[in-house]
Amino acid sequence: MTTRRSILTLAALSLLLTASIATAGWDEGMAAFKSGNFAQAIAEFQQFVEERPDQHAGYQMLGLSLMSARRPADAVAPFEKALELKGENPADRLYLGRAQHLSGNHRESISTLSRLQIGSLPAKNQVQVYQMRGASYAQLGNTGSAAADLGRVADLKSSDARARFEYGQMLHNDAQLDPAIAAYERAISMDGSQAEWKRVLVNALKVKGRRTQGSAKTGVYREAEDVARSLVGASPSFDNLLLLGEVQLGAKNYDSAASTFQQAISKKSNDWHAHFYLGQAFGSLERFSDAEGPLNTALPLASDGADKNQILDYLGFVLSKQNKYEPAISAYERAGNAAGVARVRENQQIAQENREADEFNENIAELERQREELRRQLEEVPGATNEPPRR
Repeated sequence: MTTRRSILTLAALSLLLTASIATAGWDEGMAAFKSGNFAQAIAEFQQFVEERPDQHAGYQMLGLSLMSARRPADAVAPFEKALELKGENPADRLYLGRAQHLSGNHRESISTLSRLQIGSLPAKNQVQVYQMRGASYAQLGNTGSAAADLGRVADLKSSDARARFEYGQMLHNDAQLDPAIAAYERAISMDGSQAEWKRVLVNALKVKGRRTQGSAKTGVYREAEDVARSLVGASPSFDNLLLLGEVQLGAKNYDSAASTFQQAISKKSNDWHAHFYLGQAFGSLERFSDAEGPLNTALPLASDGADKNQILDYLGFVLSKQNKYEPAISAYERAGNAAGVARVRENQQIAQENREADEFNENIAELERQREELRRQLEEVPGATNEPPRR
């Protein structure tokens, strides 16, 4: 519901309460308000309250006219006066809280709305209060209280999938990841047509997957894979394919991930992410030579230095796995990975020592073979002996 429609709805209550008023300026003000001429309505009700400063209804309508004219800060004082004149009136307190909220006075709005007996209000007004107060809490960075209020909105609007999703978003902002995921899942079960909600859920599950260990980690990514597959089924776009491939990597479905990234590349070949992830999929399959090509393709496509370093770092890994020591060292050096360089140099040294040992052993074996051959030849010579000569 828009602010103006909400104001008009609440204004209808005011009209019922003040229908008996018949003073110069009142009828003109009401006519202007109903026709949408809020500037005239403000002028008429301003004159009215000046002539009748004890009339609660005049201040109320002046405040509503200012709100409708998008002047919420100016509406605060008339609503405060209306509340003062009539005592504890839920409608005036709700108007005042709204004016404070829309004018950016969030602490004052929270204080005003919190003094309402919210549970005694009609459900529609309860929703308005919780929405406004929750939004004010969010503006002040109090995401926990904001989430609690949006949870009440979702419960009051139990059939409203969007209210449930927005509740999940606030939980997510408050780092309550598991409850957020549960809220997203419930919203999607209520309305499965919202592709963006599914993307939000997949990304939330990715975050959870990164924080989870062992077999449970794979399970989280597989849950994300199921949701991502439904996205691709509805729209096999590059972004959806890339998202599916990412969670397939996390779910250790490397063959499927490689196929998905290849499909993504066919949609958009100039994005480095798909090439890089394809290289990772091949690397996870220990197809290190196949991983080189996608990684080398990704490198010039990445413009950010950190992205390039990430690619170079993985390229160093797949090169080292193929014992391509010098190219691996170069890749690690360009990535700024001194530990990777040291590790490859150590492996290179060990490999060199092993080669030298193998060569030495081969030489010893060859000498032994030659000695055996010489001994055999001596045995074939008449009168020859294997005994050492005597002095």
